[in-house]
Amino acid sequence: MPNNDDFRIKRIQKMLLEMAKGNFFYSLEPSDKNDNIASLVVMLNMVNEEIAAAFIHQGFANAHNTPQCIIQLSLILDAKGQIELVTNGTCSLLSCMPKDIIGKHITELMTENSQRTWSKKMIKHLKRDRSETVLFLEFITNDGLLLAKDCQISVYQALDGSGQKIVLNSVFFSKGEPFETGLPKNKLKVTKGIKEHKVTLTPEDIQMIREVHDTILNNLHKDLPLLKDLALQMGTNEYKLKYGFKQIYGTTIFRFLTQERLRKSKTLIQHSNLSLKEIAHMNGFKSAAHFSRAFRDKYGKTPTALRG
Repeated sequence: MPNNDDFRIKRIQKMLLEMAKGNFFYSLEPSDKNDNIASLVVMLNMVNEEIAAAFIHQGFANAHNTPQCIIQLSLILDAKGQIELVTNGTCSLLSCMPKDIIGKHITELMTENSQRTWSKKMIKHLKRDRSETVLFLEFITNDGLLLAKDCQISVYQALDGSGQKIVLNSVFFSKGEPFETGLPKNKLKVTKGIKEHKVTLTPEDIQMIREVHDTILNNLHKDLPLLKDLALQMGTNEYKLKYGFKQIYGTTIFRFLTQERLRKSKTLIQHSNLSLKEIAHMNGFKSAAHFSRAFRDKYGKTPTALRG
């Protein structure tokens, strides 16, 4: 694969365009170089991962190596391409209700380019009793956003004798681990702004800090240990832990903890029948007054006002 600077910049441009369209599931493979472009690729992958991880509380998913595979595009079609069955995850991705798309032709949900791709490619596959292929398709959500992804297409004969069926599947929230494979052998200098770097973060350091991040998400109801004790548990020192976390996630560890507690609390207030006292307790707030004050500072209204 070409690895010159122009090619690498074009890949970054493509990723930024995908992000601008609302597609935060596009990532770049790290190169074996150790320069500013390589650092930019790492940071862009982190931004994408953080945006995807922000949806974890919406799905009430446990965060082991964020983000998890929690939303899948999945449809069953008849041989003509009419939609017969959709999953809840599909409706969530497309921002619609099942009744809005069942009975429609699959191409009604696609861009013009994907409509042509579907019409051209499916002709030969529908001539066989069983067939599998992968197509890159672009779907338009009810909100006007673009979902672009490789989709697994399977053609089979229904057991009830109703003829051919088509199954379309694609995972949109996929587990991303950009630091475990294809890593640069040299240490990567992560900097912020125009200041000189203070700490060199190795891939192992970055993975360790990501583990701290996931531990916080999975234990929002618990108090964090002292940072020096946490650093000791993770096999590093307090300064590198604090500095590295701030470089990667743009905030301090304790601010991140408070931010995620409030984010999950907001979701529970809006989408559960739990009392405000229960929500405060299960997210680590010591008192209702402390919870209400922190919530108002973050969202501009009290928990009571939001639920009301």
